[in-house]
Amino acid sequence: MALLAGCGGGFLLDPGANAPTQVAVTQDLVVVTGPEGYCVDPTATRNSEDTGFVLLGNCAAIANSRRVVQPATPAVLTAAVAAPSGGGRLADSMADLDAFFRSEDGLRLISRAGDPASVTILETQIEGEVFLLHATDTSAGAIDGVQPDYWRAYLDIGNRLATLSVIALEDRALSREESLETLRGFVAAVRQANIPPALGSDPQAIPPVPAAPASLPGTDVPPEGRRLFNVGLIRRILG
Repeated sequence: MALLAGCGGGFLLDPGANAPTQVAVTQDLVVVTGPEGYCVDPTATRNSEDTGFVLLGNCAAIANSRRVVQPATPAVLTAAVAAPSGGGRLADSMADLDAFFRSEDGLRLISRAGDPASVTILETQIEGEVFLLHATDTSAGAIDGVQPDYWRAYLDIGNRLATLSVIALEDRALSREESLETLRGFVAAVRQANIPPALGSDPQAIPPVPAAPASLPGTDVPPEGRRLFNVGLIRRILG
């Protein structure tokens, strides 16, 4: 395979596919890759030293070749990598996330139009150090040909926060099981691709990023000593 530069990052190109299977974004070279059959769309990738956005789709469509392997479940995948966080780990705030995303502030933040009325949270769940969210957003989107509902995972990658999404195609609805299976595969692929070499192949062996002090500049002090989810943290995820 050949590593190609593009949009400030590196694309890993499968010679047989003519489509990159992964890309490294941000100055930390966070690797984004998907389950088998998904390739990076270079035209939709946005990268800077601080943040990155990657869209993945059917390798056959991106390579314009039916001979290329296709995903078991066709969908659109997106990954957003946030700037480095000095505000603690997302994993330390799992208990607060459901309430936050259902609040007006949370709904406004995940709405593509900044309108809390456009978003409905359908389901959330926690799997280890990953927060999963199923929602619909009726506001206009930047991606054409997809349905308004999506499944999304929030997780820590090193000292950065990542948002991984699975969005159904307009003409191909996904069942809950298909969406979750694809999202879990996406999470596993990204985690595996970002394991420090010295830690081998165990995603759980990644050392935790030290949490910042409980009192952070510019954040509200939690009532009765209870630490609330840092809104600034999620703002960095969502850009």
